[in-house]
Amino acid sequence: MEISERLENIKNRLEAALKRSRHGQKSIQVIGVSKAHSVNLIRQLAQMGFLSFGENYAQELLAKAPLCSGLGIRWHFIGKLQSNKIKFLLPFVHSIDSVDSLELAKKIERMNEQSDVPKEKVSIMLQVNVGHERQKSGLPPSVIEGLFPEFLATKSLSLDGLMCIPPFHQEADKMRVYFQEMKELFDRLQKRFPEAASFKHLNMGMSHDFEVAIEEGATMVRLGEAIFGPRPVKE
Repeated sequence: MEISERLENIKNRLEAALKRSRHGQKSIQVIGVSKAHSVNLIRQLAQMGFLSFGENYAQELLAKAPLCSGLGIRWHFIGKLQSNKIKFLLPFVHSIDSVDSLELAKKIERMNEQSDVPKEKVSIMLQVNVGHERQKSGLPPSVIEGLFPEFLATKSLSLDGLMCIPPFHQEADKMRVYFQEMKELFDRLQKRFPEAASFKHLNMGMSHDFEVAIEEGATMVRLGEAIFGPRPVKE
């Protein structure tokens, strides 16, 4: 299937899932997870008007972003972020969607302030370990609720939402409970902290389960295989 056909298929599935959702979202932002895919494919999509891409590894984003300059691409960093990569990523990223500690948030803020060309605001999302899995990054929901005022107090960070990678089930519907928990957390935080004006995104759902995530309130999904096809196998 050609990329244009995949995009049309995704558009139809997004619209159908939005109609089924009881949460009233008007639209969905789609991040194309371009991990391991070529710059040529990214450029092709950008020229078709698809402009949001997510990368899991700092080195890969830093290699691709300069080759895609001038296209209006918004890069999201969605992987585990090492402190020594922050200053290199900041000039290129639109958002860091995988902030998993207050310490990391403060390091991002400090690196931004020390930059030669600091951003007025660096957009971040908090990664939630909604399934309490030891092998996954992210903060437990209760910890995020307790630390939320401290994340908000950072001066040059824009706290834009929550992100999660729930426990995987072959049957996507069995992941619904985690998306419901995320939506409940998101709504509680919005209600408790109305001053968090930028806190508008619930970033959950991937190629396998994005329709269920949208039904349960997602405003942003991360799609890799659904857009690009199977990830290339490393030789």
